[in-house]
Amino acid sequence: MENADQTTNITKKITKQKRIVNTVKKDNGQRKVKKIAQKFAEAVNEIDDPRKRIGKVDYPLNEILFIALVAVICGSTSFYDIETFGKTQLKWLKKFFPFKNGVPAHDTYTRVFQLLNPKSLENAYRLVIVGLKIRNTKHIAIDGKTSRGCYNIKGQCLLHVVSAWDTENGIALGQIATKNDEGKDVGEYNTIPALIESLDIKEALVTIDAGGCYTEIVDAVVAGGGHYVVTLKDNQPTLLNETKAIFSEHQSNGFEGVERYQESSQGHGRIEKRTYYAVPLPEDSPVQKKWRNLKTLVTGIFYRNVQGKESREIRYMISDLPCDQIQRIGRSFREHWGIENCLHWVLDVSFGEDANRTRTGHAAENLGKLRRLALGLMGKVKGKKTIPTVMFQAALSPEYRTSIIEQIVKNNF
Repeated sequence: MENADQTTNITKKITKQKRIVNTVKKDNGQRKVKKIAQKFAEAVNEIDDPRKRIGKVDYPLNEILFIALVAVICGSTSFYDIETFGKTQLKWLKKFFPFKNGVPAHDTYTRVFQLLNPKSLENAYRLVIVGLKIRNTKHIAIDGKTSRGCYNIKGQCLLHVVSAWDTENGIALGQIATKNDEGKDVGEYNTIPALIESLDIKEALVTIDAGGCYTEIVDAVVAGGGHYVVTLKDNQPTLLNETKAIFSEHQSNGFEGVERYQESSQGHGRIEKRTYYAVPLPEDSPVQKKWRNLKTLVTGIFYRNVQGKESREIRYMISDLPCDQIQRIGRSFREHWGIENCLHWVLDVSFGEDANRTRTGHAAENLGKLRRLALGLMGKVKGKKTIPTVMFQAALSPEYRTSIIEQIVKNNF
């Protein structure tokens, strides 16, 4: 009898402990959800809601954008998808916001995204991503992307976005829409300096392809306290010809005494060897005064063998870093294309951005910002999973979906 009583007491104690643990977990979960909603609402409060100037607002902007963001994370590619996601997941969504009037119809999302000022949404975007960065920014790649599905007349794209990509943290730090033109006085020429000036680039290395090889863009990098590596092509013929002549002379001497860095890789039937050489800009160079802080001329010689078929390519770059940092220059040039592989390609293939026909008002640009935020959040939890796998799991599992949204506040706990 005594043993039975002891067993009963032990069972009661275990049950009580389990209740305490479950209560703690529940309280922690509720606090987490409340913190997420609070942080998200604070960011959305920075956005000017144009509907308030028209009349009564039935659906708060924070609820609309929250549904849209989570729906995009779960694979939604249209406003119809977002509406469907909201209606089927309303019970889960109510953990974060009241949704007193339920979920808006797809035409409400369409109208809101058309009206929202992209600059205002960009400010909110940057408030959210502040909490996503774990390490300081060391390398920022800047490049443009055209959304080819967004056109009124076929062949005339309406949306071209220049993005700044944190290569180490895998986050789009900011983006500005422009014309699809790389020429001087239009398009990226004016947009890249504006994007650089809006970012904290102090001590970071900024890499830009030849479309941004202009003195005004270099000036913006230096003024922001950053360093630069810019690809050099035919848009700067004087500097390009001088650079080619200098490296032609060094090549005839077998690059003797020239700072160099070499790396190689192989796999899937492909062998690549990349060799970078750096020489100081001659003191008597006619471009010395034109290009701010320019110290180093760089060439990269790229050899590739794909299943027995060989190719060779030569590229040229300019930088304000000294020649003895050729390894950093070479690696940054290679890592620059992460913006194509990890941002642009993923946006097109996993998010369907290039095929999306949204084009009225600011809707296409605003949806693009939401996709980039979704990608930044997913990048913090995906590990070795692919983005499509993360999307699929988020759509199926409310707990996993919450863990993605949690990244908004995780570094602020």
